[in-house]
Amino acid sequence: MTRWVLALSATLWGSLAAAGEATVAVAANFLTTAETLAEAFEAETGHQIVITHGSTGQLYAQIVQGAPFDIFLSADEERPARLKEEGRATEVRTYALGRLVLVSRAPVDAATVGEAVAGRTVALADPTVAPYGKAATTAMEKLRLDTATFRPVLVANVGQVATVFVTGNADFAFVSASQLPAMAAPSTMDLADFVAPIRQDAALLDRAQGNDAARAFWDWLASDAAAGTIRDAGYGAPGA
Repeated sequence: MTRWVLALSATLWGSLAAAGEATVAVAANFLTTAETLAEAFEAETGHQIVITHGSTGQLYAQIVQGAPFDIFLSADEERPARLKEEGRATEVRTYALGRLVLVSRAPVDAATVGEAVAGRTVALADPTVAPYGKAATTAMEKLRLDTATFRPVLVANVGQVATVFVTGNADFAFVSASQLPAMAAPSTMDLADFVAPIRQDAALLDRAQGNDAARAFWDWLASDAAAGTIRDAGYGAPGA
């Protein structure tokens, strides 16, 4: 009996000793999906994932200032590429393709949206720090929506845009398609004809060197299981 107890204790101790922790910075639009991915990864490996979130621009600035992140899940391709050029990241790859949509209180289309937004409030993320906000400005240009004709509500990230709409503080909102299940928006206009899919790249940061948990999560994000979860959340997956 004692021998079995000792053997079991050694096994448990070995598992605990092997488990590690990685800190992942996640763009606001991908937060819910990242939490789902982290939960599955933790159950499979025993490693722990600590998530912090915000706009892509804010997270990039924090990384440059020395924030202790191991992996960065951006909502664009520019900032991960910049981090690699700066020597702050060792690897970069695309993990998801986002889709911008316009939610509203009543149905609209390309022919009627200009008249519909006149005098109304339209929420979007700050295009200087949020890729979904930048995509929204592109869509507005293509749709010929003049900001002088409506009341823009500018917030820090696309997660806050959804909150503004759900709480009734905006009549229209430019959000990620991945947010739709939680929003229960009365009407949705797909903007695929007006803005390209938003390529979201990930960066394995220099700080992750020697962190087995970070390397394991980075590799796991490229797995079929992770790709399935990403697709189920409303994103395109690389190679799909």
